[in-house]
Amino acid sequence: MFLHIVSFDIPYPANYGGVIVIFNQIKALHAQGVKIILHCYQYGDRTPQPELANYCHEIYYYKRSRSLFYQVSLLPFIMRTRQSSTLLKRLKKDRYPILFEGMHTAGLIWHPSLKSRQKLIRMHNIEWQYYESLSQLTSATAPLEKAYYFSESIKLQRIEPKVVLHADEIITISSTDEAYYRALKANTQYIPAFHPNDTIECQSGKGEYVLFHGKLSVPDNELAAMWLVREVFADFDIPFIIAGMSPSERLKELVAGYDHIKLVENPDEAQMNALVGKAHINLLVSFQSSGVKLKLINALFRGRFCIVNEHMVRGTGLARLCFVRNSAAAIRQTIEAVINAPFEQGKIAERKAMLDSEFSNVESAKKLIQLIKWQ
Repeated sequence: MFLHIVSFDIPYPANYGGVIVIFNQIKALHAQGVKIILHCYQYGDRTPQPELANYCHEIYYYKRSRSLFYQVSLLPFIMRTRQSSTLLKRLKKDRYPILFEGMHTAGLIWHPSLKSRQKLIRMHNIEWQYYESLSQLTSATAPLEKAYYFSESIKLQRIEPKVVLHADEIITISSTDEAYYRALKANTQYIPAFHPNDTIECQSGKGEYVLFHGKLSVPDNELAAMWLVREVFADFDIPFIIAGMSPSERLKELVAGYDHIKLVENPDEAQMNALVGKAHINLLVSFQSSGVKLKLINALFRGRFCIVNEHMVRGTGLARLCFVRNSAAAIRQTIEAVINAPFEQGKIAERKAMLDSEFSNVESAKKLIQLIKWQ
């Protein structure tokens, strides 16, 4: 069983949402005997990774040019900068099915030379809605960034029907996204996000602090962190830790003004897992519902109490394992109610019963394999 996977980034180290999904999907498919031919785009500070050879039959890297010239393309920038003639030549060498990861990589899905191939696309978001939300969340003090997100949203919405038309199967990452795409194409299947957890590792008893974590360079995560500082913890004398990659200077300055609030910058995987596990409450809020919230899955596998807002759980089925609170006042009240309560074994058993059945990487890999027409 050979499968081409086209990844929008090098999926290792698995240290942010999209690549966590792809890397753990590769591991799960490999464990089921799939021979993966991985194609990934290289840019920024990410470099070729020998670790991937443990799970892939072949690996190819493609330089992604992010020249501003591509901004004037009718195609979205995230797609145009990942169109590669070298990739196309490699895909044409055999008849194996192709899995495109995200709208980012779908710029070849309608190419005439791939017409007879089975082409699957994993939608990591309803991408045009995600970029529209990023535009709304970006401050007016960053007009170029705001305009870029808005332009991408328009272009992504315009090209989406063409991508859907030429995809043989659409695989979504939430049930909400499944409903959206099923209205456009019958061959749509929800398969939960692949994640790095095999077993429930959360501890009973009491933790030491409240934790918010995420990739802090993402506008939504930064906005959520700053909102929590100002609206929930500013005069709330409970230890609060914010952890994640690439925090901005303005977030650092805000946190520095409070003795009971701490910022942990760029923790590695082991450090982040330790922070999640030792927290008494994992507090996760978002101002958009797009995509899957991998940090919530991780917190449920490894942490104690979870307080979230509605955007964090929409389309996941995970609301019943969390306290869902939307206002700052309700969040504060819930923190006060549970901060001194022990996390009990019954809660762990409840999580195990649901997560082992509905968020099993093994079962998700089997579902994906059943969709593929093997050559």
